[in-house]
Amino acid sequence: NVRLEGVPSIGDALRDLQAAAASGCTPVLVLTGKGEKTQAEDNLPEGTKVFKDLAAVADWLLEGQA
Repeated sequence: NVRLEGVPSIGDALRDLQAAAASGCTPVLVLTGKGEKTQAEDNLPEGTKVFKDLAAVADWLLEGQA
């Protein structure tokens, strides 16, 4: 068994974030693609991190903040 607790899972749709949260991952929303619309719906899973794009997520990961 693999524990996914705290592993970042990146997506731009609500279903991506819901799947991440259900599996114990940290939901990460990127505002590219469907991301802005997803954020506007204002029902993100608790603990969702939001970033402008994948480059910003990569910076966050490389800084060791995940």
